[in-house]
Amino acid sequence: MLRRNFSIIMYQLILSVLMLSATTSAGAEDKAGTVAERLAKTRTEVKSPDAAVRKAAVGSLVHSDLSEMMAAEIHAALADKDGEVRAVAATASGNLGKASVPAIPALVKQLKSDPVKEARETAARALGRIGKAAPTDKTAAIEPLTTAAKEDADPVTRTVALGALALMGVNESEQIEALRKFLHHDQGLVRMKASHALGMIGLPAKAAAPEIVKVLEKETDHHLTGYIARALGNTGDPASLPALYAALKRETDPGAQGEMKGAISKLGGKVP
Repeated sequence: MLRRNFSIIMYQLILSVLMLSATTSAGAEDKAGTVAERLAKTRTEVKSPDAAVRKAAVGSLVHSDLSEMMAAEIHAALADKDGEVRAVAATASGNLGKASVPAIPALVKQLKSDPVKEARETAARALGRIGKAAPTDKTAAIEPLTTAAKEDADPVTRTVALGALALMGVNESEQIEALRKFLHHDQGLVRMKASHALGMIGLPAKAAAPEIVKVLEKETDHHLTGYIARALGNTGDPASLPALYAALKRETDPGAQGEMKGAISKLGGKVP
């Protein structure tokens, strides 16, 4: 009797495992089918005659599980006739890291001569990210980034180019010093970009933290304050905590508040 009950239990257990396996397989097939459908849809949209549709499609690949599978399409979008699409394509390319090494020539061209400043800015950032991910392939990006850091008409692009060079480890201390000068620029966006670039460098830029604190205290645009707060967390100076607490107290935007709390936590402070 005991043996019979055990056999029944084992049969039920095996049946449950088989049913679970079948469900899992079906789920995997459904997921694969969904991915295939999404790929097909996005590939159609990146070739749309409507620039807004192309921009949205490429933008959806900035952070996506489809990005690596669509690297060729992302890189092709760097030659799009619309500047906003080119800008977004550069961002998506940079996020692919080493997989975007083949796009370096197109990004260099975009940095050097694109008439749209946002496209030049994102090209500079992308080259820095790719160069960091693939240090043996960064050489082709160094000269154009160095030139852009000195000569580009747009101060944001100059700032981002300096950050890209530092990210690749090219004369890091020189780039840090150059970036610190932009912390005193008359445009809030430029000050934020310089803060953000220094934050991306991290602890080697710790000496700049008191200046970034001044940037945070001066800034009122919550679209910028979150990035500045994050930079303070990344540069690693606990002396920045009072400024972060004060900024958090007056901030009303949830996203910026989240960045400030993250920075406070990273510096070892107690999050309110």
